Amino acid sequence: MTLILNILHKDMSILAADRKARAEWPVSSMSFTTVPASSGQVINDFNKFTMNSSRTLALGIAGCTQDHCYTQAIEQSDNIDEGLRTIRKHIENFVPIYDRANLSTLTSFMTNEGIASFFDQNMGIYFTSKYLFSPIEIQTRLHRATDEVKIFRAGSGSKYFEGKDGLASIDSFIFSAKNSRSPEECITWLQDVYKRVSDCDPDSGAEPVFLVSTRSNPEFRWI
Repeated sequence: MTLILNILHKDMSILAADRKARAEWPVSSMSFTTVPASSGQVINDFNKFTMNSSRTLALGIAGCTQDHCYTQAIEQSDNIDEGLRTIRKHIENFVPIYDRANLSTLTSFMTNEGIASFFDQNMGIYFTSKYLFSPIEIQTRLHRATDEVKIFRAGSGSKYFEGKDGLASIDSFIFSAKNSRSPEECITWLQDVYKRVSDCDPDSGAEPVFLVSTRSNPEFRWI
């Protein structure tokens, strides 16, 4: 019940997330706080974003919220590298390689994903780190921005991203962005994507929220 998207370009990074979530146990629309909510209840204004205190590192998460408890440490940090190390340490420790007895009895689990993006001031380059972790697997890859738009996705809604008419829309957007593309134009396109995905997948929210960073203003800001 999540779709996280990231548009990465040499001049900007935009994170998008829907706001629909299903409560597994009492949670609130604010990150990681507790309020009365029945298990399985649909929440329509759940925050799936985290930023560090300097707003230089932003990430969107998908999967089980409680498995992403490292985000609290990131919120309290103002350093990009410290935040990336926190993510890496968490996902490596999540796989119980020294507890194989319990692992052998595992019958089901949820795969967790995240997309973290930032602007490296020293290098003058945008990067996105995409990662995945579960009790049996971890993956992480760092992507560097170029002149060509790159689009990353995470969450259960990802399988509908390239659905009906999706590939044509994606190819057209990437091609048009070779000349010029403003954050506002990207957001308009992303809004159309979320509407299209929600039409195919009722569990995905149709009205996304955005975090935007540009070369002229690298701190991530809500849109």
